[in-house]
Amino acid sequence: MQIDLRLIEAFALVMRNGSLTRAEEVSGISKATLSRQIMSLEQTLGATLMTRRARGVVPTEPGRVFFAHCEEMLADLAGRIETARVQMQELDSGVTGTLNILADSVFSTAFVCHVTRLFRERYPNVECRMDIAWGGNLPDVSDMDCYVCAEPPDLPNVVAKLLGRISHGLYASPAYLQRRGIPVTPLDISRHDSIILGESQGASEKTMLHSDRHSQPYVPKCSVATNDYWVMKSFCLDGTGIALLPDFFARPEVTRRTLVPVLPNWKPERTRIYCAYQQQRYKTRKLKDFVDLMTTSVRHMDSYNQYVGFPSVLRTS
Repeated sequence: MQIDLRLIEAFALVMRNGSLTRAEEVSGISKATLSRQIMSLEQTLGATLMTRRARGVVPTEPGRVFFAHCEEMLADLAGRIETARVQMQELDSGVTGTLNILADSVFSTAFVCHVTRLFRERYPNVECRMDIAWGGNLPDVSDMDCYVCAEPPDLPNVVAKLLGRISHGLYASPAYLQRRGIPVTPLDISRHDSIILGESQGASEKTMLHSDRHSQPYVPKCSVATNDYWVMKSFCLDGTGIALLPDFFARPEVTRRTLVPVLPNWKPERTRIYCAYQQQRYKTRKLKDFVDLMTTSVRHMDSYNQYVGFPSVLRTS
């Protein structure tokens, strides 16, 4: 099956903006053209992708599934086009050596691995090594070219470049919510089991949840505490409790309905993601280009995470 890329781009544009009117304002493409392109795509796929309503469009179940693949495909295509452009310009650059990367675990597979793959496509003669920073202790960055993290180290001659901001949300498994009920307000969280990042006491004292008009403190009742987001998500999938997770990190499980957003209209402040590096190392071309690639790629982070967790299954003999 051959599908015109313009049809996919039109569908993704309308989905991202929520309506044909807003998509027209953003892109300059008329609503009539966008509507015809989406109808043509639906005919090609043999499925209705969205329902048109007075206040916008609502994706159907096939539309949500197809949109997830569209975002991944378009982001990958944009990265490959940029890679091709750089490769043509850098055929004789001779960039070689090793690039040592340190990353917080939550950004490793979901973001840094993807960027590293794109970087290696540009510079096949550069060997990349990625290590994971575990726990809350200050990592040793002396032998690293860069450190991708939420809290950069406060050290002399270390520059922390802000890459972007990521949103978090509360999540739980359908089994847990069926067993314990669905929280209606942030105050209900204190009556539920929670999986906490950091120490069990005081880890979330300063976290506030915000809606459009109100703010409430996030006061979880700790059932499990850990220093790793992957462990948090595993406990969450197994129905241990409610967890405050990065939205991009939970997206694959939400798509497959193994995790469910809890209080989706209540969010904490966005968390910053940094790339920290020693000032003198930034003079090398390979590090400059790697940091620039991360800066460009971070806006598409939601589409990079393809590592899906599933709840464990208890087997008895």
